[in-house]
Amino acid sequence: MDVTTEIFIKGGLTLLALAAVAWRHLRPGTLAPERAGRLLTLVAVAAVLAWPNFGRFHGRSGIHHWEQFHYFLGSKYFPEVRYDGLYVATLAAERELGLRHPVQPHVRDLRTNEVVPTGGLDDHVREVRARFEPERWRAFVDDVRYFLGSNSYGYIEKIRKDHGYNPTPTWTFTARLFSRWIAAGDDSLAALAWIDPLLLAAMFWMVFRTYGSRIGCLALIVFGVGYPWRFDWVGGAFLRQDWLAAIGIGVCLIRRERYLVAGGLLAYAAMVRVFPAGFLLGPVVVALRELSMRRPVGWVWRLLGGFALGVALCLVAGGLVGVGPQAWPQFLHNLEKHHGTWLTNNVGLSNVLLYDGATMRRDDVRWNLPEPWLLWQGKMNRLQAEHRPVLLAATALVLLVTAAAAWRWPRDAAAILGVAVAFAAVLLTCYYWVMLLLIPIGRGRWLPTAGWLAINLGLWGLHLATPAFELIYGLMSWALLTFFLAWLGPDAVRTMWELTGWERGVRG
Repeated sequence: MDVTTEIFIKGGLTLLALAAVAWRHLRPGTLAPERAGRLLTLVAVAAVLAWPNFGRFHGRSGIHHWEQFHYFLGSKYFPEVRYDGLYVATLAAERELGLRHPVQPHVRDLRTNEVVPTGGLDDHVREVRARFEPERWRAFVDDVRYFLGSNSYGYIEKIRKDHGYNPTPTWTFTARLFSRWIAAGDDSLAALAWIDPLLLAAMFWMVFRTYGSRIGCLALIVFGVGYPWRFDWVGGAFLRQDWLAAIGIGVCLIRRERYLVAGGLLAYAAMVRVFPAGFLLGPVVVALRELSMRRPVGWVWRLLGGFALGVALCLVAGGLVGVGPQAWPQFLHNLEKHHGTWLTNNVGLSNVLLYDGATMRRDDVRWNLPEPWLLWQGKMNRLQAEHRPVLLAATALVLLVTAAAAWRWPRDAAAILGVAVAFAAVLLTCYYWVMLLLIPIGRGRWLPTAGWLAINLGLWGLHLATPAFELIYGLMSWALLTFFLAWLGPDAVRTMWELTGWERGVRG
């Protein structure tokens, strides 16, 4: 399926979904509030089928070779390649295989995150090669042979200009439970690609069981037709949605008052992707409200206890990935290395404040350079430093609005406001915003879901007009800011009105 066809089909399905959502809620007839009804169910089924491009996947297979190059090789051989050696190790394997083509002229040096001439990396190639035992090296060369033989060399060149292997040691531990035992091949990587769909199926099953078919179908619709997380990004990848499943099931368990396990799942999500720690903000705010009303808050201590226990277990697991406890300092160093690396498909509050017309028009991109966005990244780092006080103030304001809204929400609904926390606090690549499928669990019945679907429809249309991710995801950042303020603002104002005593003053 070519991109234009995908846009028309999924954009049309988004429009149909928007109409179906409105019809179900404006003309419910005799349907119970928790029931989806036939129309909404049919649209949800169509949306689920649409996400993997109706079974066409990536055109030639269901394996995302770019993703699995990083996450299969990176996890299986983490004791040797760590965070700095994946690309140079594959260069060494390629040379040993004696393939008849010129070696790519430039590659990203994962020690510095800069694209550099390949010839200048010879010492680093030898250093990483020396980390391998002979048997492990032979297995690595065989696995690299699969990727080189399954893809064009131009595709491999682009892969080695990406940003390397960056998961936490906890994620690496989980991934190695699968990857360390198998060799790269069509069947083995296809099997790994099925892990995410199975995890997502478990999450959606919990949503349906906990909230009923109406909210379950709304969540499926948001997931299936979403532009920012279309299958092209991480569909067919290896264990890229585990954090999402952990959050979704964790929220359901909060609703079911299984707080200890819910806390453990949120901890796992945080320890594999960091930003999900923000999903604790809402429940903590609700606990403060209940405490102010002299209600028992033992539930939040069980939630936080489960979170603390989960973090401890994840820290231990991260030390069992082949390099000992040093895995965590290495991860933190790698994280710091990526500070200042701006990506064109990032979404967040910082985009709203820092993107200008030149960025939207790609005036700062130099296509003749090995790293076309180098000048733009330098400009964004400069703007970020100059506007840091404004960024901090804006972040604090959005977090305050989020917390004030959470004050009035039920425990489980308040938890999903971690989505707004993430928007305010970090920049996330577009496909992480799949967590917006949690919107139907929040307050506002169907209107927030309809609001997001309207934004999503605009994004599909925008892709027809421009290929520039800076414009698409810059405008998405503006749209999400408007969305969150419209959704959370009224409850936040009511909370501030109540807590500051204005309401009593007016009544008096």
